[in-house]
Amino acid sequence: MSQKQKALLCLLAANVIFGFSFLFSKIAFSQTSPMIALSIRFLLAFALLNVLVLCKVVRLRIGGRDIRKLILVSLLEPTLYFICESYGIKWTSTSFSGAVIALIPVAAMALGAIFLKEKPTLLQTLSMLCSIAGVVLISVWGQKGGTVTLPGFLLLIGAVISSACYTLLTRKYSQDFTAFDRTYVTFAVSSCSFVLLAIVENRGELFHRTAQALSSLSFWGAILYLSVISSVVAFLMINYALTHISVTITASFSNLTTVVSVLAGVLLLHEPFSILQVIAVALILLGVYGVNKLGARPDAPQQEQMHSPSTLEQESDS
Repeated sequence: MSQKQKALLCLLAANVIFGFSFLFSKIAFSQTSPMIALSIRFLLAFALLNVLVLCKVVRLRIGGRDIRKLILVSLLEPTLYFICESYGIKWTSTSFSGAVIALIPVAAMALGAIFLKEKPTLLQTLSMLCSIAGVVLISVWGQKGGTVTLPGFLLLIGAVISSACYTLLTRKYSQDFTAFDRTYVTFAVSSCSFVLLAIVENRGELFHRTAQALSSLSFWGAILYLSVISSVVAFLMINYALTHISVTITASFSNLTTVVSVLAGVLLLHEPFSILQVIAVALILLGVYGVNKLGARPDAPQQEQMHSPSTLEQESDS
C-alpha cells in the first residue's frame, strides 16, 4: 500500500471519528454538565500527550519560546469553540449540530475575503449561499420537530465563527511551531480553561457531580472516545494525511463528518429524519463541496501554509 493510500485511509477514518464525536458528546452531556465533561476530556487528552513525550514518541519544542500567540489561538479553539458547540449540541439535535458545524469552511472563506482580501469566485459565493439555504431549511424542520432551540442554534453559529477565526490565526502562526507543539499548548490551555469554567459553573456541586459522572460506564465510554480517539488519535491521523495529501482534498473529506453525525443521530439516538432534512443536508454538503473545490483561483495562496503539518515520524527523527 502506497503512502498516499495510507493517508487516504487515515483521512477517511479521522473524519468518521469526528462525525461520531457529536453523538458521544451528547451522551457525555446527558451524564453531567458540558464544562465538567470538557475538563475531563482535555485533561485526559493532555495526559496522553505527555505520555507520548515522556516515551519519546514525539519531541516537544516549546522550551524558551514565546507561546503567547499559541495561547490566544487556543482560547479561540477549542476553548470558545467547545463552549459554544457543547451547549449547542445539548440544546439541539445531533444531526442539526453536525450540519451547522459543516459551515465552518464557508465562514472561513467569508472571513478570509474580509480580512485577508481573498475574494471568492462567483461559484464559491453561490456555494456559500447553497449551504446557508440548507441550514435555514434544516432549522425550519428542527423547529417543527421540537428538536432545535434558538439559543442552541446561536451557540452553534458562535462555534462556526470562532473556528473560522482560529483558521485565520493558524495561517499566520503555523510556520513558527510544529503541529504537535500547537496541539500540546492547545490541550494545556483547554484543560486549565475548562477546569476553571467547571468550578464556576458547578460551584459547591463540582466534586459531587464529577463523582456521579465518573460512576457511569456510559460516561466513561463517551469521554474516552472524545479524549483519546477524537482528540488525540484523529489529530495524529489528520496530520499524517496532510503530509501526503493536499489540504484541498482534506477539506473535501471533511464533509463526511456531517454525513456520519446525521446518520449517527438517526440510527443510534433515534432522532427524527425526514425527506426535508435529506434535502437540507444535501444542500449543505453541496455548498461546502463547492466552496472547497469550485472556482479556485490559480494565483490563490497555497492552503498548505495554514497548517504546516508534520508526522510523528518526522518529529521523532529530528
